[in-house]
Amino acid sequence: MPLAVASLFLAVGPGPLSAATAPPYTGLTSPSGPSVFLDSPTAYDNTPFTPNTEHAYSAWNKLRGSLANKGIGLGVDYIGESGIILNGGRTDVSGSAGYTHQIAVQVNLNWQKLVGWKGFNTHFAFVNRAGHNLSTDAGDRSVVNVQEIYGGGGNVIVHLVSAYGTQDFLNQRLQLALGYMSVNLDFSTSPLYCTFMNNAICGNPKTETKGSIGFSNTPNGVLGGRLRFWPLHGLYVQGGAYGVNSGLGQPKYTRTGFEFDTSAYTGVYVPFEIGAIPVFGPHALVGHYKIAAAYDSSPYPSYYTDINGNPIPLTGLPARTGRGKIQVWTTMDQMLFRHGRGIYEGLYVMAGYIHNTPRASPYEHQYYLGLSDRGMIPGRPNDVVGIMVNHVTASSTLVAAQKLYYRRGKKLPANALTPQSSATVVEATYNIHIRQGVWVQPDFQYVINPNLERKVKNLSVLGLRLRVIF
Repeated sequence: MPLAVASLFLAVGPGPLSAATAPPYTGLTSPSGPSVFLDSPTAYDNTPFTPNTEHAYSAWNKLRGSLANKGIGLGVDYIGESGIILNGGRTDVSGSAGYTHQIAVQVNLNWQKLVGWKGFNTHFAFVNRAGHNLSTDAGDRSVVNVQEIYGGGGNVIVHLVSAYGTQDFLNQRLQLALGYMSVNLDFSTSPLYCTFMNNAICGNPKTETKGSIGFSNTPNGVLGGRLRFWPLHGLYVQGGAYGVNSGLGQPKYTRTGFEFDTSAYTGVYVPFEIGAIPVFGPHALVGHYKIAAAYDSSPYPSYYTDINGNPIPLTGLPARTGRGKIQVWTTMDQMLFRHGRGIYEGLYVMAGYIHNTPRASPYEHQYYLGLSDRGMIPGRPNDVVGIMVNHVTASSTLVAAQKLYYRRGKKLPANALTPQSSATVVEATYNIHIRQGVWVQPDFQYVINPNLERKVKNLSVLGLRLRVIF
């Protein structure tokens, strides 16, 4: 498959463009430079809280520009997500409402501009998060939370997200990153994911994060490193090694993000990803194609098998512990056609598949398929319309254990009242560009089998996201 992806790119090169468009950038991007939409496969600029090029306050924008010329990149933005349950859930929670927010600050330093250190940049991100998780009102504590921005912030005024440096080599064809960061800054990420408000997809497909503690996810970081190489224009390979923090996301261990003690680390997470960015036809229809595998060396207890090899629900003995988990994923997005004059205005299709080792992962499979259209409505080039379907299945090993617990009248793991199966989320959203630096996004979600339980009534949620980039 990796060779097939590479062959696809080699066979299809950039074609001539119409006068109305300029060629999209499909190579490297400077992490301290201005952010753009779909500018690279795995850049820091594609993280959920990286500001776009426009800002709501022109005076601040002038200051930013002046600092950027000196090598100091600053960004501040606010995201608020509100929702109301129209119907569904374990109990009648119709009318239940919730609000959550994130205030983010990003600081990027270009050391070539500051002191003449060529190719070296440092990156820092901080967030404040607070609010109420609406999905818990409906009895759903799975990966399909209806507000993606909820959680992980440590319930403190300032939470450190990342602090790391990148060094370019070989005329920017090779880059090394080291420091405190999360796996999803570089692996299995896409700027299209956070078109949507459901947590199953925004940031990264969440069965990766919940399938292995090693797949660290913003805003929680770990100590690690990543090496990326571009053998050809538009074709990259990258690998990394990240500490596995067994307390990740727990206030005791990662409340502020400034806890760098490795005593809770249990192993190493090693991802490897190959990606291609082909550009098709005379209108430069850009795509991103990725295939990857990762290994988590940490020990994990089995959901089903005890220390003697018998079913835990029957014996009640401690679980058998096995070292290692494997995750694989393949994802893609492709512009299907353009409209308007902007480089990134057009219709994109996106799809992906994620698999986890079922022995000790709560989720075995995730499939997603979606459409995202930028500038579909004439005269509204910065509006984005999206529709997404996410399907998540529970681990077959976990379900087998739950069925035995259920028959014996015992409490089930994974916050389930009945044996789990799968959940499907259908989401429709419209991100409206109100003015420079301000977006309002009405959102509708329909969750089939909340908490992956067939006996839980399907959930209808009306949401609203507000984003202001200062």
